[in-house]
Amino acid sequence: MSGNRAKWLPILTILVLLALASTAMAGQAMSRILVNEPTSSYHKPRVEKPPYSAVLADEHHLLVGLGPKQDREFNLADKYGKDVLAFLGPAPKTHFGENDDSLYCYTSSRPGDDTAVVFVVYPDWLMRVHVHSDKARILKRRERCKEADTVSATIRTKGGLRLGMTRAEVIGLFGPPHRVTDNCLEYSSERPSRPGEFGQTVWRSQQIWIDKSGHVSGFSILANTLD
Repeated sequence: MSGNRAKWLPILTILVLLALASTAMAGQAMSRILVNEPTSSYHKPRVEKPPYSAVLADEHHLLVGLGPKQDREFNLADKYGKDVLAFLGPAPKTHFGENDDSLYCYTSSRPGDDTAVVFVVYPDWLMRVHVHSDKARILKRRERCKEADTVSATIRTKGGLRLGMTRAEVIGLFGPPHRVTDNCLEYSSERPSRPGEFGQTVWRSQQIWIDKSGHVSGFSILANTLD
């Protein structure tokens, strides 16, 4: 465990638990990222035993199809906001207040491509990544987001989760959803950590939004967690 992470762990654990309790009390709190989208409450992960499902596959923790030539990849593990900025370039930082999340947002500058990617950090540790097909759905997009040719609709996980998939293809990839809320399929799983991994367990989750035509309009990946 790095010195910085060890220092922040007790504080982060308390704050995350308080945030989860607050979300549960608030019921249908609204997203800070998407227009008119309820944010999901805490979803307890399933504890899996080998052979593990695709929810826990390392390939879904790796974003590919990034960069001007759409040939770069970004591993989500152990990343910080500074790593996002170094990889994708400068972007505004949206602060939600002391002891709360912040985000960096990028939208595609390519003609006809409305893809948006949002990185959620706390305090500067990368916590979750959102990929959406319609940048108009991003709250306060013009204030928050930086246009970049490094972002495009080719962004996907190395395991094959991508925009435009059908609902059937998602279920074929991950199996039946662990929970369905409104237009979102949710998966959440946990396994014991391996040597060299942070903490005692590894928690992975995917939230996948399905539009009225039955296709993936966005997905969110849990990047890093607290033990």
